[in-house]
Amino acid sequence: MSNDDQQPPQRKRRRTDAYPSFRLSHTESYQGNFPVYKQPQEITSYSIDHERRVWFDNREMKYYYPATSDKKDLNVGYDKMIQRDESIPEHIDTLLDALTNANAKQPDDNQITADIVTWRGIMTKILCTPYSRREPWELRATKYNGTIYMEEQVTDKKKNSEDQASDRQKMMSYWGYRFETLCTVTKPPHEMTKKDPELQERLTASANTNIQYCILAKTKLGNNSIIMGAEVDCCRDVKPKDPLQQPSNYIELKTSRVIESERNQYSFDR
Repeated sequence: MSNDDQQPPQRKRRRTDAYPSFRLSHTESYQGNFPVYKQPQEITSYSIDHERRVWFDNREMKYYYPATSDKKDLNVGYDKMIQRDESIPEHIDTLLDALTNANAKQPDDNQITADIVTWRGIMTKILCTPYSRREPWELRATKYNGTIYMEEQVTDKKKNSEDQASDRQKMMSYWGYRFETLCTVTKPPHEMTKKDPELQERLTASANTNIQYCILAKTKLGNNSIIMGAEVDCCRDVKPKDPLQQPSNYIELKTSRVIESERNQYSFDR
């Protein structure tokens, strides 16, 4: 082919379906002064029952009451566990419904608007990314009236991992739910007695992951105001009336493997 017949090189077309992304540097690059983080203030709370119906009240709120038996078998009830159907996308619908309900009760645009509205778990994913390089994630984000609404887009890798989970892995996932069952009750601790039937019933109880108690809280990280929705495991005692004191009354229950190495310790600290 002569030079006259040759076509000029064509510029590569930019993929329009590619997701925006950002580069990660070494963790040392993120050292420095932490931006000012404002004490979260609760906006509202709501319950989701065993049928995934939303109630704008505290009916599903649990209270922390330490396990009363030495026999804390986390395998008990696994065969009776009721698992939420994760194939049904719920997005951030309940979060937005709760904001709408809160504003209807007491109109205040400053209370229900922010630069970012999302789940607490999404903020955790973002902030822990430099330390969790083997845990990819994707997010959906929509900007509307100056607010960025974010939710998770489940990756194919995560879907495949969940679909291929072994019976042992599924059992280990259950342990966290079972631990919550052993350490919580449905009424304030000061109303409990050592012979309360609920204490005996929870020894053999299973878990229903459809049931949730969630709160919405507003905070500020640097110059960015954030409204975060979060599931709450339990409360220390009766819920304070002061919205600023409410978040400190909540307890996050976690299980962990026995720490036997520096790597185990690093994972736990992370």
